[in-house]
Amino acid sequence: MLIFNTTYQISPGYFEEWVKWIKTEHIPFMLQSGKFTTPQLVKVMLHDETEGSSYSLQFKIKNMEELLYWQNEHGQAFESNCREKFGTEVLFFSTVLEVVDL
Repeated sequence: MLIFNTTYQISPGYFEEWVKWIKTEHIPFMLQSGKFTTPQLVKVMLHDETEGSSYSLQFKIKNMEELLYWQNEHGQAFESNCREKFGTEVLFFSTVLEVVDL
């Protein structure tokens, strides 16, 4: 099991618009592929938020093959959607995490 994690840095004054977009457009876009499950939005705890706030949106995905397939089919739209909507007011990067059984 993998976690597809995207961390967003949101400029002051854009959080309400961004979180509405996450809930009504972005999460449905990710889930409609059938590859991702279990969306989770968490706040990254920072001491200084004068430059904005940071949030991490995570989805579970079965394996790397499914992630690579999704990236080939939908990766460009994934990146374009946020950039077109928010420009440089919301910056983001994605990472892939592997769940390790304890």
